[in-house]
Amino acid sequence: MINIKKIKCEISKTTEYFFKQLGRSEQKKIGQFTTPIQVAEYMAERLINNAVISSNHTIKILDPGSGTGILGLAVVEKLFTLFPQIHVELIAYENDPIALKVLKYNLRLVKDWSDKNKMSFSYDIRERNYILEDEELINDSAYLYRNSYDLIIANPPYKKLSKNSLEANAMNFIVHGAPNIYGLFWAKSIIELKPKATSAFIIPRSWMSGAYFERLRKFVFSMGSIIELHAFGDRNNIFGSTKVLQELVIVIFQKQKTEIINVWAHDDIKSLNESNPLIVPKHLAIVGSEQRVYLITNTKEIAIARWAESLPSTFIKSGLKMKTGLTVCFRNRELIEDKETDFNVPIFYSDNFENHRIKLKRKNGQYLSTKRPGLLQDNIDYIFIKRFSSKEEARRIQTAFYDSQQFSNKQKISTDNKLNFVIAESNYLLRGAFIVLSSTIFDDYYRLLSGNTQVNSTEINSMKFPSKNVLYEIGYKYSVSQLINMKQDKIDQIVFKMIGGRSDE
Repeated sequence: MINIKKIKCEISKTTEYFFKQLGRSEQKKIGQFTTPIQVAEYMAERLINNAVISSNHTIKILDPGSGTGILGLAVVEKLFTLFPQIHVELIAYENDPIALKVLKYNLRLVKDWSDKNKMSFSYDIRERNYILEDEELINDSAYLYRNSYDLIIANPPYKKLSKNSLEANAMNFIVHGAPNIYGLFWAKSIIELKPKATSAFIIPRSWMSGAYFERLRKFVFSMGSIIELHAFGDRNNIFGSTKVLQELVIVIFQKQKTEIINVWAHDDIKSLNESNPLIVPKHLAIVGSEQRVYLITNTKEIAIARWAESLPSTFIKSGLKMKTGLTVCFRNRELIEDKETDFNVPIFYSDNFENHRIKLKRKNGQYLSTKRPGLLQDNIDYIFIKRFSSKEEARRIQTAFYDSQQFSNKQKISTDNKLNFVIAESNYLLRGAFIVLSSTIFDDYYRLLSGNTQVNSTEINSMKFPSKNVLYEIGYKYSVSQLINMKQDKIDQIVFKMIGGRSDE
């Protein structure tokens, strides 16, 4: 066993030094969050355990968002522990001046240590933007180092970019809408992996769903496979005092096709080695033409995924459509009114929910002037769904049935942008959809798809759903009055009887 304990302690100290140089606002500005050493060591272990290492040739490692070098150096340590005679070459990219200072010091420490112990280690620090390489080569930069690396490990920056940014233009084949730079790092690194080689990234879960990341997902899965996913029960403790509120996952990618994904659910970073994997079939985890990724971490969630897979239709094909509320209130303050008049209409907010019913209970701002017809919608029956919930709330999808007869004196109404509403081809379909959307199993199904606390209408519209006939049959049996007074147990019983599946399986 190689004794590198003193070096690791010194590297930890220099990394802490770097962290203290950056305030929270500076970290967010550059998208830089340092990786705790126990996470770095675990990522290095999972990376090497999944790689095919030959001890008789050079192993070339890439750390494209190196920071202070903690991840790359964790891989170096693990390699030398397992293969003392191997030659290790580390390529590290970093362009932040404070991080560079610490990175150079750390790599020099390891180089001196390896020379002293007669081990073969070399490194190259590239002081430039990993995505761009050289500004004059933007259009080709993603392909400069194709098939170069045996191992890649990264905690890339997390930062939204303009779709017209230099980085987005360089990687335009995966960009849709407003990109996040971590996706660009991941895609370029996959190009640079050798065939059958392996990478380990710790990144936000947001890539797993949503239109913005659809091109990225399709590119990733065209190049190889996710072979491991590691999820964390507590999103607050991965980066300790940096208070990163992203829901993060460790992704082990391999540049070849496989049919299963091993998924770990970790309580926190202190118990990383205490968790056991769940084997998930690829067809259950990666679904639909958008190739969204379900985060399935236990057998109950496998049952939910199988239930969803069995549904014969999609939300939109079943005659339904979810839309986002029409009025962005802070942009239309001059139209918001407190008292009802002949020249305004009720505007509904998420705080108008009372269980499954809607009530006008705001003292202020409950009405919207009719001066802008584009903010008005017909007074018909809808399903209202809160767009936002807190992480701690029991349900992600919170529903209420809007009964137009309750406000029969109005031809038009409006909805706040923080609300979603569902329209349907018939009222019976709407009632049936209300039962399904309000069920426990559908809420759990949505949680597989999205780590966000936002209910995204685009995602709902493409999700698997019961057929029109089944929805019609359910909706025909129950009046609006019965729906809005229905208890959760009754809703779940109806769904189980008509569609199958239990959330407690």
